[in-house]
Amino acid sequence: MRATRTLKTGSVIGVSMTSFAVAEIGCDERDYDNWLGTLVQASERLDILQTVVNEMRRLCEREDVVQSRQVMEVLERHGAIT
Repeated sequence: MRATRTLKTGSVIGVSMTSFAVAEIGCDERDYDNWLGTLVQASERLDILQTVVNEMRRLCEREDVVQSRQVMEVLERHGAIT
């Protein structure tokens, strides 16, 4: 960073804006990448959840009584449980 001094007081009045811009961009890009990764994972999980919910809804529409075994099979098939 490069600081400049005033002639009157000798105090620091400014710092090179380039240094701040580079530091901010690096941090912002990491934040962006982290948020993007989080959103992609959340979107994938939401897609799986939506598929599970739709399959459970169809199962409930077809059957008068849904057994817990059937529910577990749907969840396992989609990786919702291990």
